[in-house]
Amino acid sequence: MNELPLDSASALATTAVPTTTAQAKVSEVLAMISSFSSEYHTIDYIYVLEDSALVGVVSLHELYNEQAHTLIATIMTKQVAYVHSNSDQENVTRLALAQNIKAVPVLNNNNEFVGVVTADDILRILHDEQTEDILKFAGINFNSSDTLSEYTVKQHYVSRIPWLILGLAGGILAAWVVEQFSGTIAKEVALAAFIPAIVYIADAVGSQTQMVFVRSLTTGKQKPFLHILGREVVIATAVGFTLSSAIGLLSYAWLQTLAVPMILTLAVLATVYFSVIVAIILPWAFHKAGYDPAVATGPMATVIRDVSSLCIYFLIALAIL
Repeated sequence: MNELPLDSASALATTAVPTTTAQAKVSEVLAMISSFSSEYHTIDYIYVLEDSALVGVVSLHELYNEQAHTLIATIMTKQVAYVHSNSDQENVTRLALAQNIKAVPVLNNNNEFVGVVTADDILRILHDEQTEDILKFAGINFNSSDTLSEYTVKQHYVSRIPWLILGLAGGILAAWVVEQFSGTIAKEVALAAFIPAIVYIADAVGSQTQMVFVRSLTTGKQKPFLHILGREVVIATAVGFTLSSAIGLLSYAWLQTLAVPMILTLAVLATVYFSVIVAIILPWAFHKAGYDPAVATGPMATVIRDVSSLCIYFLIALAIL
């Protein structure tokens, strides 16, 4: 039998929690908790078992509000939120947040009670996963079970260099795109001056959208995909018209010509739309394929946005000029 990974729910679960039966009385359960409280890792909830199967749960707060002779069966919650033993630790935190519970029970493939992931572990997982996602946004491969400050120089190098090489490759590809449109730039040299602005807008808009979307994915509080995409397209419309109008007016005031401002206006609007769509679809595709969506928000997304925004910019310029 293969051992479950260290970041699985089973590996994180503890059995040092109070359990009882449905036929026990409130007074009996309270006495048990009082006698063995030092042995428990958490006493927020008491788990009701029947032949190792989890049949209900009752909180300590509820016990103190009931009569001593009351049977657990009459007050326990039968619909218990849980995760399976092979679930990833991120699923544990998603369930805890979604159900607003302090501890998450874990069941094996036979639906037998394995243990509980406590609030302390849930907070640690949230911290580790958030740190891991932030570092992935920056293109640093980091295992949440490790401590970043304890990485050696070699480990830091290995964790950073793959995405930097990808970024370098993307930069070379972007340079190749610019070179392919050198004739267009020769017709209107001012186009070259606005390349940084076009690339920046693509990256800024895409990063904002991705950050919001990925956080909703990792916390499990996202709405249906089409709803999110529709909302972001509406936001992109407002943002796109604001930025394109601003750059169009400013460039016209500077250059006193119509061609370049028209190109910039259309390019910025198209770039904003494209960046938003990529920022939603790329992490969503990674998430559906079972990969961490944060991977799709780092240098990979930056390369796609940079190259695509340049292509959009110069294709519009080529069409107008």
